Amino acid sequence: MTLLVPSRRALLGGLAAAPFLLTASARAAVPFADFPFPLGVAAGDASTDGFVLWTRLAPRPLEPHGGMPMASVPVDWEVASDEKFKQIVQHGTETAWPELAHSVHVELAGLLPDRPYWYRFKCAGDTSIAGRVQTLPLAGAAVDTVRFAAVGCQHFEEGWYTAYRDVAAQPLDFVFHYGDYIYEGHDKRPHDLAGRPVPAVRLYSGREPYSLDDYRLRYADTKLDADLQAAHASTGWYCTYDDHEVQNNWASIWDQDGSPPEIFLYRRRAALQAWYEHMPVRRTTRPTADGVVDFRRRVDYGQLARFHYPNTRLYRSDQPCGDNFKPDCTERHAAGHDMLDAAQWRWLEDGFQTSRQRWNLVPQQVMVAIPDRRDAGASTPIYNMDSWGGYPAAQAHLLDIFADHKPGNIVVVTGDEHRNYANDLLRGDRVVASEFVSTSITSQGDGAVESDAAAMLAHNPFIKWINDKRGYVLCEVTAEACTGHYRTVEAVTVRDRPVTTAASWAVAAGTPGLVRA
Repeated sequence: MTLLVPSRRALLGGLAAAPFLLTASARAAVPFADFPFPLGVAAGDASTDGFVLWTRLAPRPLEPHGGMPMASVPVDWEVASDEKFKQIVQHGTETAWPELAHSVHVELAGLLPDRPYWYRFKCAGDTSIAGRVQTLPLAGAAVDTVRFAAVGCQHFEEGWYTAYRDVAAQPLDFVFHYGDYIYEGHDKRPHDLAGRPVPAVRLYSGREPYSLDDYRLRYADTKLDADLQAAHASTGWYCTYDDHEVQNNWASIWDQDGSPPEIFLYRRRAALQAWYEHMPVRRTTRPTADGVVDFRRRVDYGQLARFHYPNTRLYRSDQPCGDNFKPDCTERHAAGHDMLDAAQWRWLEDGFQTSRQRWNLVPQQVMVAIPDRRDAGASTPIYNMDSWGGYPAAQAHLLDIFADHKPGNIVVVTGDEHRNYANDLLRGDRVVASEFVSTSITSQGDGAVESDAAAMLAHNPFIKWINDKRGYVLCEVTAEACTGHYRTVEAVTVRDRPVTTAASWAVAAGTPGLVRA
């Protein structure tokens, strides 16, 4: 049988070409306008014997379809036990489909537990950068330490991703992304927190996204950043989404503009497909026929820690009281008003009931603590309706789950607030867990002096510390303690500013409550 090698004209014209008919040498001859891997590589969703590898072919990433022909293209991949790729342990070919923006998701199994591997992709004679990822330890294995970074809220237009270069330099087991990987807005008139005009750091290529191609362009802009690529290549990620991957403050089938749900679902479907196309997540996360993309998962690190990753955006009730920062209202306490659906509650309860790990951590999207955000001297409490603060009965349900397990050996890790918080979580007057709230990577620019900190601390004694710089939280879990190191950037509107630890807070095993570390 003669192998069919498509001509340049046939391939670029989008004519059907069966990938399985292309030999390795023929694939090397497939022409691209430029280097096909400018968006980098990533890995994530590790198991004890494997993980997911990701890349996307996009030789001209800001052009329609990433500069790719409308045809499927085979992509070779390799996994090695050494960073020089002298010992290739698995290799194969995956098809990059135009229907999925020529993204590639490779799911591996059969590898050794609790060890690092290196991976790379090859296509059309070019080789991607190499990435590193680690498999999980076996169930019941003794694990000394788990170190991970909690990152998110990375508005492309509001700063440089300096914190990600620091993440890439850290010895981490994984990165947890709590959401807002892209922002749907477009800052035509950049301004500081006081509303004064400021020079633009950089701008998205297109207007506010509504279509699948629009959202793909947002991810291409974002993923071209070298510091972000370095962080992806340095270790495996667990990726979740929050609101800005679709639209600010959306909830389930409702958007913030009052669009009919049946109309908003078209936009949500496009946005969540684009999220899937650009994240190192498993095929079980691929959009369903009705456009649902659910990332809920549970991950165990031997005997040391169990991680529960719920989805607080896809199934929640619409925000009460008109959304945003508002006084209390009847709707906030209505029957059936919830943050999670019944299936997620059962899953979360089962995860805690069956856990035999020393620590349980809940990395999720929005702050669980419910602070009173009123200004100094004001008499009426104010709550953030787009956090657990808008869902007090759901928060009480969550804290009951914590209270029934091992109070004190539970830590929530989250973001969304664009500032650092160190919180204790109380059920009544009893501390049942603590919470590390990570600031933004760049959102809201360089940050500011915490002008409201005194009022926040006075009204909310469970808040132990507040900081309004940019960065992330580096979490370290050992048998003795769970510690959050708050890494902050001097400025994000200027490149390559220093990153330092602003503070460290810890929970000692068996002793509820945060203490300075």
